[in-house]
Amino acid sequence: MNTNVLKEGSVSLSPQDRLILEGYKPLVDAIGQLFGDCCEVVLHSLEDLSHSVIWIHNGAKTGRKIGSPVTDKALSVLRQCEQTGSSFSKLYLTQTVNGATMRSTTTVIKGIAGNPIGLFCINFDISMPFNQLAQILVEPKTEGEAGGEHFAIDLDDLFLTKVRQVEQEVKNDPNIPVRRKTYEIIVRLSDEGVFKIRKAVPRIAKVLNISRDVIYMHLRKHEEALKSAPH
Repeated sequence: MNTNVLKEGSVSLSPQDRLILEGYKPLVDAIGQLFGDCCEVVLHSLEDLSHSVIWIHNGAKTGRKIGSPVTDKALSVLRQCEQTGSSFSKLYLTQTVNGATMRSTTTVIKGIAGNPIGLFCINFDISMPFNQLAQILVEPKTEGEAGGEHFAIDLDDLFLTKVRQVEQEVKNDPNIPVRRKTYEIIVRLSDEGVFKIRKAVPRIAKVLNISRDVIYMHLRKHEEALKSAPH
């Protein structure tokens, strides 16, 4: 670890290091969105400890915002990780100025040279009343949200489940002519990215009981339709 972090209040980051930190911003928002108001997620850059917060979700929990400084606890975690060789802290409790108790964890982000360049912190409010927490965690799906996810045990399970799902949707749609059913199934699977998986074509051909050539023909037709569509 670069010990200049604590002595000079900053470390020197390369353009690649900054790109690594940028890549964590969507993760901050994803975790924050999952747990809502009961969780604060913070991304720190070690480039300037006096303004280390470069991204934050639900900063109202602690009153912080982008540009806020690093905390003493974060520095302590950073030093502990240096001494133990670990990349993340043990769970610890912190308390906000308004008395909320947070169950927290911090992960050290390493740069292109293997030195710490940032911190990824999750602070979960365990003092929130249970009924509020339950409401957040069981909140109904938002409009347009996708349905349940199938956790496939292997690729055959994945393809079989997905193909059967799409196949059923297409077959039950009276607006799709019978002669276009297979084409529509292939198009929908393609639009959902299924054919990006290695060896998808032979596996899907087996499930649909059609030849690979038929699938390739429909994929070419779909690609031509996309190219000729007005933009």
